[in-house]
Amino acid sequence: AFANDPTSKTSAILMAAVMVGGMVAPFATAIATTFFKNKFTEDERRAGVSNWILGFSFITEGAIPFAAADPLRVIPSIMLGSACGAVTAAVLGAQCYAGWGGLIVLPVVEGKLDYIAAVAVGAVVTAVSVNVLKSIARKNTRQVHEKEDDLDLDFEIN
Repeated sequence: AFANDPTSKTSAILMAAVMVGGMVAPFATAIATTFFKNKFTEDERRAGVSNWILGFSFITEGAIPFAAADPLRVIPSIMLGSACGAVTAAVLGAQCYAGWGGLIVLPVVEGKLDYIAAVAVGAVVTAVSVNVLKSIARKNTRQVHEKEDDLDLDFEIN
């Protein structure tokens, strides 16, 4: 009945976009801590492992410690990736007929591969963005420390 109702279909497309956007943050932090390990502390890498399960279950709170620890790089990356994932879901026409998300609602999603692809797009965009921004920050920090190290003072007291 719902599939033939244009209003319901539009709502389902919007719901899929929202659900994809919500799954991006935990999946992205899981991907980033797995593939860009040197950018994260040991505690963050351990937290990244649990974010695989949290993303699957549409629990975005797993990304909060990452955003709190490095808000200037993580939050914009999550915003960019979530937008890319949500737009991908809408453009591909994925439809979610559940009132909440995660990959566990796949039985009531039309365009399952589109839905999964949209999550992957958003998560990869976020993970790569975080990596690039952290690399830039680390490079700038090194340059500041090198400049500070260039100052050599010798004092003699007679």
